[in-house]
Amino acid sequence: MIKIAVMNQKGGTGKTTSVVNLAGELVRRGKNVLIIDMDTQGNATSNLCIPDPFGKTLADAIADPSLPAEEMIRKTSIAGLHLIQGGVLLGTVLSAITKMVVGRDTALKRLFAKLPQIYDYVLIDCSPSLESVLNINVLVAADYVLVPIKVDKNSIEGYSVMLDTVKLVRETENPELRALGVFMTAVETGITLDREMIAALPASLPDLAFHTYIRKNVDVKKAPIEQLPLCYYNPRSTGAQDYSALTDELLSRLADWRD
Repeated sequence: MIKIAVMNQKGGTGKTTSVVNLAGELVRRGKNVLIIDMDTQGNATSNLCIPDPFGKTLADAIADPSLPAEEMIRKTSIAGLHLIQGGVLLGTVLSAITKMVVGRDTALKRLFAKLPQIYDYVLIDCSPSLESVLNINVLVAADYVLVPIKVDKNSIEGYSVMLDTVKLVRETENPELRALGVFMTAVETGITLDREMIAALPASLPDLAFHTYIRKNVDVKKAPIEQLPLCYYNPRSTGAQDYSALTDELLSRLADWRD
């Protein structure tokens, strides 16, 4: 079970979109995938169709360590894709974890230990705040961190802070944690800055930058309305093609690193 956190301290970089569409691509290739919605906005939850949405959430799972795993995992309309729901109740849990005397950074790690070993991949959709206790929990529990960035000044500057945080957690809490890579989202190839970044990012981060980038595409916005990953909504769209290519590159990188 490979646990990948999709994280950036900046909002609006395409974290949720990337979690849902990478998960869809992996499932389309025959993998069993679990999404964990760690964002108080709960967008990963709302972007997927859950036939039985009423039940325990991630907030319940963290607040009650004795809760059985099967009670918190929801099936989606896509076979092989499951979800642990997030949302506004995570704010209450965040407050409770912060008050813990011991173990507040390992609550999610303890939750992972209860998951059934049927999942090939666990993708974690994170909130944009690096300082959040929930995100520290994610970094302590995850195997890899994947960083989406947009081609703007704030996002470009933000990834270096993100990578510094990963390094610090690896040195102090989770020696197995590794930055999986950085990739660009909402790219407009007709804009000079975007074209310059396409060329510059792999050169500036030779060991981390993905060559695949996600082009700006209207279907990226339409698919969540239909509560489907792009590869199920419109597999011929440029967005679906880009996430398919990103999945290829991601799997190739994981295979090289884990050999």
